[in-house]
Amino acid sequence: MKRLFLLCAFVSMFATCNFISAQKEWGVFNSLSVGVGAGLTGVDVEVATPITPFLALRGGLTFMPNFNLTTDVEVAVDAPTGLSVPSEIEMTGTLKRTSGQLLVNVYPIPHLSSFFVAAGAYFGGSKLVKIDGHSDELKDLIAQGEKAGIAIGDFMLPVDPNGNVSGGLKVSGFRPYLGLGFGRAVPKRRVGVMFELGVQFHGKPEVYTDYGNVNDLLEEIDDDDTFTKIMDKVTVYPVMKIRICGRIF
Repeated sequence: MKRLFLLCAFVSMFATCNFISAQKEWGVFNSLSVGVGAGLTGVDVEVATPITPFLALRGGLTFMPNFNLTTDVEVAVDAPTGLSVPSEIEMTGTLKRTSGQLLVNVYPIPHLSSFFVAAGAYFGGSKLVKIDGHSDELKDLIAQGEKAGIAIGDFMLPVDPNGNVSGGLKVSGFRPYLGLGFGRAVPKRRVGVMFELGVQFHGKPEVYTDYGNVNDLLEEIDDDDTFTKIMDKVTVYPVMKIRICGRIF
């Protein structure tokens, strides 16, 4: 038992010495920085640490501000002819969402250039666009036992018994990421700047509803529907951002 204890102590000491040596020689986890950025994905806060001179690990959160857009949307009603129903209702759309990211910067020539290739993933924030609306007329119609919804491309979002419509577009909650840029996640000096371009691979957006089932009123509105064709092809989300990074130690 005593020999086993001494052996474990020796191995632990050896591993610790190697780790300290790697920190000094390769810069492994020997620095920490905090960065604040802004771009097409919103505002983000990240922390970063070096793994080697060629690699830096980044992790953080991204917040899309609550940008709103109000527009009129077509109403579809399954009701007898002659009933007075609105042809459109006012809907408000928002891009607000919060997501996290875990990324690695690869610096091919770290001693000569701050150029990097970034890879990793964004997660959470699957609701890409959220829409909400209300109609008292549709509320009265549904109280009479009829069905109503609003048209989103080739799909229908049902109206609930209170006359509310809530849903939108959602994408994958796990989104692989590739990008490139200039700047160091952990600056050599106290403060640095990063510029980055890339794409999140979020898959084909899907229409969702917070009430009922979107398939209850599934209906092809137009074989040449432009909205649906665009959504079928928009499987990536562009990323362009600039970030100010400050080294803590």
